[in-house]
Amino acid sequence: MGLVETAAAKALASSGVFLFMTVLLIAAAKRISTCIGLFSVQSLVITAQIIAASRMHHLPEGFVIAAMVLTVKVVAIPYVLYRIVEELQAPRDVSSSTSSSQSVFIAAGLILLSFFAVRPYIGVLGGDQAMLAAAVALVLTGGFLMVSRKKALMQVVGLLVLDNGIFLAALTTTFGMPLVIEIGIVFDLLMGVFLMGLFVFRIRDTFDHLDVSKLRRLRG
Repeated sequence: MGLVETAAAKALASSGVFLFMTVLLIAAAKRISTCIGLFSVQSLVITAQIIAASRMHHLPEGFVIAAMVLTVKVVAIPYVLYRIVEELQAPRDVSSSTSSSQSVFIAAGLILLSFFAVRPYIGVLGGDQAMLAAAVALVLTGGFLMVSRKKALMQVVGLLVLDNGIFLAALTTTFGMPLVIEIGIVFDLLMGVFLMGLFVFRIRDTFDHLDVSKLRRLRG
């Protein structure tokens, strides 16, 4: 293994720490714009992981996937979400059903649970334990954000974090899916964000707020 491949392997092994940091910071964040920025950073780390893995395994199509993820998840989707936040002119707090300290405690518990969950499968899947744990932690944290945050826009962020976890799991265990499928999934996600943005505007225009918990009053 050459010097570049060795450096790529080291970077790939240590990148899980940065993902865990983004999980904890998103859980602690009090503003929607901060969460969007952290999602962008999280996606940037995953982009770097794709590049490192592509270099290690000598897979040129991996660089195409990395460029695609960089364009869509690091730049395009955060830009769209920032524009939605600006256009809505609504309160920008995350409006959580848990406090910041409670959210961080829960996120830390989910990270710990992730390590225990992946331990029996390390030998079978053959991936790095920290990376697999990071993938599971992203999925669990995304689900937690969707359940605990009351703002529709934060639930979109939670869905995006969950998608990052699924993407990372595929990258870690099988080095992703075929290129055509990856492209389709990423663009489906981009279209989904646009549609959810329209849905958020519709909620604001109809009910004059973004708190989806208040929609429970409409139940018969």
